[in-house]
Amino acid sequence: MVPEFPSRIARVGAVLTVIGSLIWVQWPVDFAKFNFAALILFVASLMTWVSIELADASNNSKSNDYVLLDDVDKINSLISIMDKNQYYIIKNKAIQTYMDEDDYDGILKIISLHENDIFPFHNKNIQAAYDAFCNDARAFYREFYGLYTSDGRGRSTWKPSGERWVEDEIYKQVMSKIAALDRKASALSESWEALINLARQELKGASKAVDRYEM
Repeated sequence: MVPEFPSRIARVGAVLTVIGSLIWVQWPVDFAKFNFAALILFVASLMTWVSIELADASNNSKSNDYVLLDDVDKINSLISIMDKNQYYIIKNKAIQTYMDEDDYDGILKIISLHENDIFPFHNKNIQAAYDAFCNDARAFYREFYGLYTSDGRGRSTWKPSGERWVEDEIYKQVMSKIAALDRKASALSESWEALINLARQELKGASKAVDRYEM
């Protein structure tokens, strides 16, 4: 029968051997009746126990690093999608009457990835922050493209096709929605920054670092 927990069984066996050899050495030690064979067994069993503990600690460390690296690779893949250009746009670019059609492509890719992601972060705090960011991104993207459409020339605009002017009341409503979108874009950049800062904090023990933007 194969042991269910071989490492634990080996550790228990080593400890029992140490105790048994210590008893054989004689406790308390009587130097007048000292047993050198027992002493050799005691030293050997003690070294075996220490070796098992060190090996187990090393394996645990490697296993933990693997988990951390898995999360580092995942966050770095998100950073490659939410690149410095996309980050700059949501943080600094004011929403205007005309926007480039690809201004929020990174956001769309992040949303699509999140919706089809079957491998969550091992770290629950990072996963929660990632979920929150993607929910904010989805809401922003849906509202932006509920107002803006393609003009067929590589740009997006809120203006109705073929109409140069709109009524003042409609214009005020549109400007109000754009102001709200600007605030949501700014909040989205802050949510992204919070996610990355959290990842750096939670994954700082990994043998690979979380990527940084070179602005």
